[in-house]
Amino acid sequence: MRLLIAGVLTLAMVTLASSQTTNQKVSEASKDEQELKQLEDEWLNTYLRGDRATFDRIVADDFTGTDESAVLRNKAQEKELVQAPPPGGIKVSLTNEDVQVRIYGDTAIVTGRIVQKAERAGQDSFGFQSRFTDTFLKRQGRWQVVARHYSRIPLERTAIKVDPKIYDAYVGEYEIAPGIVLHVSKEGDKLMSQTTGQPKAEMFPESEMGFFVKGIPAQFIFIRDEKGQVARMIVLQDGRTISMKRIK
Repeated sequence: MRLLIAGVLTLAMVTLASSQTTNQKVSEASKDEQELKQLEDEWLNTYLRGDRATFDRIVADDFTGTDESAVLRNKAQEKELVQAPPPGGIKVSLTNEDVQVRIYGDTAIVTGRIVQKAERAGQDSFGFQSRFTDTFLKRQGRWQVVARHYSRIPLERTAIKVDPKIYDAYVGEYEIAPGIVLHVSKEGDKLMSQTTGQPKAEMFPESEMGFFVKGIPAQFIFIRDEKGQVARMIVLQDGRTISMKRIK
């Protein structure tokens, strides 16, 4: 009888210890999941705030990213896309949705959607969505992203009718980078664009300030300064916001 009681007590203690271990693992996994979701939100917002310090904390030095145009970037190249908020009263928002986390020891795979919108004066302009797959590694107790791949969710682009006279204010040259310029011209009732070394392409209006070019997954937004003059162009592409100053 004593042996039976001792055996039952031993089994109970083993079961309790096993239960505690399982609960601890579940708790740790839940904590990691919440941390990874938070890191995804913090990382995404670095592109809106120009917050390179937070970017450096979350993105590993050996990071590689592949965007929807199949362009491969390392950390330094990706960091160049982290810019200060664009001027001109336009509000750009980025949010993560449908985020799912799978953890395999010190490796985690995070998937979800990025929803990007641009608006001005409280009026929705346009936006797009992308799906992403990120790989995080836990090193020395800290999660960092080492790889990202994302692709644009197909968007139905619809041109609206606008008065072609508004195009006159947009004609000019916008600097993409030193030696690389986007030329915007008006040909009849059409607004045309041409990047240095590239053929011309028509820009179709989605609003009076926002345009798209067929075959290019981007939105082009003309921004006016405090005097009402078009001073720059904002390009929303690959989940990034690029500001181009008007130089002519």
